[in-house]
Amino acid sequence: MKNFWFKRRRYGYGWVPVTWQGFVAIIIYVGLIIGVAALMDGEMSGGEVTSYLVFVIIATLLLMVVGFCYGPKPKWRWGSKPSDNPEEDF
Repeated sequence: MKNFWFKRRRYGYGWVPVTWQGFVAIIIYVGLIIGVAALMDGEMSGGEVTSYLVFVIIATLLLMVVGFCYGPKPKWRWGSKPSDNPEEDF
């Protein structure tokens, strides 16, 4: 049995953080997105917007890699079912 940082969401596709490590990963992600946006000056040129979007995409992909490494395989769910595994499903 593996200690997951994330569990599958009850509705939809994806994960929910359930341990302190999962919450720290989300806080770091949000902090990076907001921090880099705050460092940019008020009037952004087209190149700066493109650079920021590339940064957001890379940070999101890294968060997804963390989810795949420290969470169960994601699948579409719509509500709880008797066959749900409490170790993997929220």
